[in-house]
Amino acid sequence: MWPYKFKAVYSVTLHDEQLRTDFRVLNTDDKPFEFTAALHSYFEVLHVDQAKVSGLKGLTHLDKSQDPKNPSKKTEDREKVTFGQGLVDSVYLNAPEHVELEVGTGAAIAIDASGWEDVVVWNPHLTMKDSYQQFVCVENAITNRSVTVKPGESWRATTNFNVVDVQQ
Repeated sequence: MWPYKFKAVYSVTLHDEQLRTDFRVLNTDDKPFEFTAALHSYFEVLHVDQAKVSGLKGLTHLDKSQDPKNPSKKTEDREKVTFGQGLVDSVYLNAPEHVELEVGTGAAIAIDASGWEDVVVWNPHLTMKDSYQQFVCVENAITNRSVTVKPGESWRATTNFNVVDVQQ
């Protein structure tokens, strides 16, 4: 399975209207190891056509919608990434710590991350006909490079999720 000794600690805290995740990987082995990681955060939306992600304009992203094994490299030119017109599967590289997901109700989920480098935006569209209209995925990740953790050291990433009003 995994040839290294390690501890993974994942905690979730809910306080008032904030959900906080804290993910730590500790190397308890006598040799370094490398890994990548992603938090698969799925969010309910009123309708996929009304969901929008802001904070990604100008970023390089790997568009995996046509060929996941050989994604095309693009630059995001939209103020808000939208869904509903087809499969969405992109990895935004060197993403900012703050992005927002508008859910279609006049509210948004503010996603504030530390330690994560990338953001994955995904919706399966017709590959999941029965459910794709009610959710999108905006996940913190570290996928473009591997994290190296030396013996006795650790890696940590946190994310705070808050419900906010959409700014007009």
